[in-house]
Amino acid sequence: MELSEQAVIPADPEHTWRLVTEPRHVQQWYAFGGADIELVPGGAMLLRWDEHGGFPARVEAVEPGHRFAFRWLPDPGDLVEITLTPAGAGTLVRITESGTLDNAETSAVAWKNSLSLLARLAQN
Repeated sequence: MELSEQAVIPADPEHTWRLVTEPRHVQQWYAFGGADIELVPGGAMLLRWDEHGGFPARVEAVEPGHRFAFRWLPDPGDLVEITLTPAGAGTLVRITESGTLDNAETSAVAWKNSLSLLARLAQN
């Protein structure tokens, strides 16, 4: 199963890349309890939410300014791919999650909300 959400973010790809990969920014639009990200293929990740706890993941791909992918653990966890494409003065951000997707509808809503928060963060 696969789901995909996208939005144009009002920032150039370089700035948007920092927003989607730097832990201090990821905490503001997605993992509100904090994020640890070793930004290299095979790197460790831990995304936290106060109400849900921490969720480990592994970095799968790092293409600066273009693509960031990670896989939820334990293996074989769902794959999350975030791609950035220039779109006028902004950046089209597409988040695709694929795998078993225990609750695809909830995941789709969560990613859509996260993209909305990411757009607001880019304006600051």
